[in-house]
Amino acid sequence: MKKFPYSLTVALVAAVVLVATPKVAPAAGQQWPESANTGLEKDQMLLAQAETSAHKRTKKPLVNVDEHGVILKGYDAVAYFKQSKAVKGDPKYASSYEGATYYFASAQDKSEFDKAPAKYAPQYGGFCANSMRKRRIGDIDPNAFFIYKGKLYVCTNDTGLKEFKAKPDENIDAADKNWEFYKVPSNPGFRRYLGG
Repeated sequence: MKKFPYSLTVALVAAVVLVATPKVAPAAGQQWPESANTGLEKDQMLLAQAETSAHKRTKKPLVNVDEHGVILKGYDAVAYFKQSKAVKGDPKYASSYEGATYYFASAQDKSEFDKAPAKYAPQYGGFCANSMRKRRIGDIDPNAFFIYKGKLYVCTNDTGLKEFKAKPDENIDAADKNWEFYKVPSNPGFRRYLGG
């Protein structure tokens, strides 16, 4: 018995799935693209997606960045450790790490970050630590921060920070577990929140 080429096998499996699957209308407020006006074209579009979907899966880092890809609202991640305060960074001192752009207040801070970025990167992709503890996603106030056991945690506001700092080991443990849940690429709730 001869073996079928991979692309033909995928096409046959996708065709069987398409024939066996009832037609589903687009979600409310959505419509089929202009090129998909006939049933045949719709099926061809789905078949093409079935063939390429496995090849297009890329792992997108989960980080809390603005529309320009800047994390910590542009504040210097190294300054939190060195100066124990939030210091606004300057775009002329920028570095990239795990899908985010970091700004620094000085060339020295940038250089220090570049040597060990994981040491300075905020926990939970820069999302609110206290919200993560509650299995929620929250934006941050860069002035509401906490360094504990050599790691940077940022929160939505001072109230959340105070709550998170009240039982740091217990809260970090809960937030760490929840962060692992959210990092799963197949988790649709988190991806929907991120717009991906």
